[in-house]
Amino acid sequence: MDLEQVRSFILAARLGSFTYAARERGLTQPGLSRQVQKLERELGVTLFDRQATELRLTPAGERFLCFAEEFVDAHARLLLEIRAVPSSLEGDLRIIASTTPGAFLVPRLVARFRERYPRVRPEIAIADSAAVVAALHERQWDIGFTGGPVRDPSLQATVVAEDEIVLAVPVHYPLAKRKQVSLADLTDVPFLDREEGSGTLQSLRAALAARRLTLPRRNVVMVLSSCQAIVAAVRQGMGVGFVSTLALADTDPSEVVGLRLVGLDVRRALSLVYLKRQTLPPVVTAFAGFVQQQAQGRVPPSDPALRDQGGNSSLAVAD
Repeated sequence: MDLEQVRSFILAARLGSFTYAARERGLTQPGLSRQVQKLERELGVTLFDRQATELRLTPAGERFLCFAEEFVDAHARLLLEIRAVPSSLEGDLRIIASTTPGAFLVPRLVARFRERYPRVRPEIAIADSAAVVAALHERQWDIGFTGGPVRDPSLQATVVAEDEIVLAVPVHYPLAKRKQVSLADLTDVPFLDREEGSGTLQSLRAALAARRLTLPRRNVVMVLSSCQAIVAAVRQGMGVGFVSTLALADTDPSEVVGLRLVGLDVRRALSLVYLKRQTLPPVVTAFAGFVQQQAQGRVPPSDPALRDQGGNSSLAVAD
């Protein structure tokens, strides 16, 4: 059984889309689809119901997903064990991360890693996703995390977490009373935009392009470089803006709510990336294995600060 085919199947099942899964894996949609078809032929079953309006698992697919996740998890554990390093592991760990994983994912992972290896000296830089890729090519940093699709064939990208992009709205705005908003609703409200190169912005545009849509002309009042900055500006009533649901995890729902766009589910994968042909130092190799092992045991977070069907807000994110 081919490990890469299994990983493609798992990602397509999690994201509910061959297109999104292919984008996150740096493949073409037909290429990823062929991987899944080869897996189906090997198993002798159909894993996805392709006749449904949305990509859904068949009963056989549901059963295989459980096995596949255990299979990939066992593979990661095996690699970690056979590459095991002594507890005296020591050295520099240079990480560059885009803003969303850099703020909400990397600090937790590094803290857990240092519990095992206290002599490791982490150094973390925050940049946009485009700058992360450029810095890795220039060998300025050993390993990176991105929040946008990684299409560079010279980079190894492994999905380590999932995220969703929503519109953050001040609770006193009329829009906040709705369950969802349309693109047309954005033309008349003050808008807080992200900088070019932002993984959040790239993922949003890619999701819109997949449906042949684009963002309308907006009344941009400010351009900000992080989801946290946008949430802070929204809290002050300065406008609305697209953010990661992770950025809303600690936000008071009486001040800011997150709304989905009508007919558009903008989910994305957060990825660990490094150069394929680069020989990583032992500390970095151990950290990459540790992150992959942690990722296999993750539980996708619920939808924080999103309007539910009753019109209330919820804030619940799995650690």
